[in-house]
Amino acid sequence: PNYDWVGESQVCGINGTKTGHQTSTVTVEAGSIIGFGAATATYQLVGHLGPGQAYMSKAPGALEDYEGDGEWFKIGTIGASDGQNWDAPGMHEMNFTVPVTTPPGKYLVRVEHFNISPYYNETQQFINCAQVEVTGPGGGSPGPTIKFPGAYDITDPGIWIPRAMYNPYKPTDLLKNFKGAGPAIWKG
Repeated sequence: PNYDWVGESQVCGINGTKTGHQTSTVTVEAGSIIGFGAATATYQLVGHLGPGQAYMSKAPGALEDYEGDGEWFKIGTIGASDGQNWDAPGMHEMNFTVPVTTPPGKYLVRVEHFNISPYYNETQQFINCAQVEVTGPGGGSPGPTIKFPGAYDITDPGIWIPRAMYNPYKPTDLLKNFKGAGPAIWKG
């Protein structure tokens, strides 16, 4: 897990932006669903209690050289839809939709999953990126945008939660008030 909320590992995880030339780029059509799995084995599941989110950032030049230091827009959050239980634990993968009006081009897609905690600086982050080329007519203007690192503070709602909201053994309906960290989702 990653506990660094202010360093370079906020972009694509620990050493995540250093492997661009070794990583394949997947072509996806705007409006398609993309998924991130917990591991390479099909039987492994997302296991931690907490939210998942996905962001995209368009590369200004060669995608293989892009280190994610540009603007990022959020495309989805997996929270607690029933207000009592986190939706991500038990999933084989977290799926997000590339907004239908996403401008064509090459992007980093960043996924994060938090093992959320009510204790200061104990929320664990699991962050990774994928390289995609988006096709389609475009026409949208993604936003609002943020930059990593610097988008989050350890005390932000969605990263640290009050003790009353955290009880994995006796769920309450307090998670219905949960809002994911960062900006609003761009629906495109």
